[in-house]
Amino acid sequence: MKKKSKLSLLVLAIIILFSSCAQRRINYLEQRRDILISEKKPKEKKIVKINPDKIDEFKTINDYVKWYNKLDGPCQLIFEDKKEKKNLSQEEMVEDFNYLFNEIRDNYPFFGVLKRKYGIDFLSNYSKYLNEVKFCKSDEEFIKTMEKIIGDLHNDHATIAQKDYVEETLDYYSHFWKDPSMYYEFLAMNKESVRDRYGVKGLQSKDLKKKKSLKKSKDTENLENSGENLEVKLLDKNIGLVKINEMLAEYELNSDMDKFDKFLEENENLKALIIDIRGNSGGNIEYWQEYLLPRLIEKKVSVNNHMFFKDGMRTRLLLKSEGISCENISNVDLGKMDLEHKEDLKDFSYYSKYKIEIAPMKDNKFKGNLYLLVDEGVYSAAEGMANFCKNAKIAKLLGQKTGGDGITLGLINDVCPNSGLVFTYTNTLGYGQDGLINEEEKTSPDIYTESFNESIEAIKNLEK
Repeated sequence: MKKKSKLSLLVLAIIILFSSCAQRRINYLEQRRDILISEKKPKEKKIVKINPDKIDEFKTINDYVKWYNKLDGPCQLIFEDKKEKKNLSQEEMVEDFNYLFNEIRDNYPFFGVLKRKYGIDFLSNYSKYLNEVKFCKSDEEFIKTMEKIIGDLHNDHATIAQKDYVEETLDYYSHFWKDPSMYYEFLAMNKESVRDRYGVKGLQSKDLKKKKSLKKSKDTENLENSGENLEVKLLDKNIGLVKINEMLAEYELNSDMDKFDKFLEENENLKALIIDIRGNSGGNIEYWQEYLLPRLIEKKVSVNNHMFFKDGMRTRLLLKSEGISCENISNVDLGKMDLEHKEDLKDFSYYSKYKIEIAPMKDNKFKGNLYLLVDEGVYSAAEGMANFCKNAKIAKLLGQKTGGDGITLGLINDVCPNSGLVFTYTNTLGYGQDGLINEEEKTSPDIYTESFNESIEAIKNLEK
């Protein structure tokens, strides 16, 4: 009897044990099922609503980046018109001037170039500029004075923006919320003070869509002015000509590349191709680095440039946004670098060796010689292409010296706190592979010519 009782107890214990294990297993599987279901479900994006004026509350780059990194998508901007429109007071004018001056001081790279070329000591002119601002009696006088002050920098990237620029930049930047620096500037230019100053409407972020450039060429010589950004033609059966008016953004350039590919396919036996970028004031470096030149070279080519940056807040945000690998300039042996005007570097904090490497696309049709037509209107991203082609020795340059400032991360857009004036400037001291400051020395052609026809005649003689 005792044995039967013990046996019964043992069986009962086993049943309880297995029941408990089974239940734990069931619980585990149910939890796992819930996890798998939740993983399959798309994460609900949290839409953040914000008044663009709130970005002034970010006192440091880290504050802004910390907030930005928590975003699941672009914010829904709330546009409020709270301020009564009125003329600026003298105190507000002075505050705006000081803001602009300090941002230029902390980020702008070409004070040394300015002294050598124009004899202007911009930073030493602070008191002079301040007095000019204090004498302003109206908003109109203040704007003209600010334009004159920033004009002393003699750099086409440094300007007080006009309404059309603000509208175009807002529209362009609305596509790039995933870039923290561009998104910061997009928010800044949506502030109430900017909307009031320029009479523009606030703009929400947009999805990328293919968009045709409306910019027309100012001078296409013998090419038909169709309003297209890229135009092609045969000069004779062996020489082709392509005119490029602007370095378009990646989402705009499909029609350009489709037309160019068709031209190359239909003219596989070209001995030479002339690329005319005269008057091209820039745009996006991706146009020529990732799309144009890879279609025209037979082997990988590269150029090593040098970029130096100051420690300004906006510069640090741009570097973080671009993912540029930099090192503290104190860790760089400048003595071993063959660079002109090293005295300019005393106020700089960061250095980046900027290697541009371009590989050919597969099955390139073009195997001939490249020529590049340039003039003083070639600037910024277009200048970058001219400088690269010359230093990489992949094209012969004809025409006149370029406009410069092509070894750069581009420009910064900023906003004066009271007036809403948008001002722009560059932040990169760019040296070419030749050790020269690109903004100062620009790019000289291999063959100087005075006109389009003279350039074409010189190329035809070279190709005989």
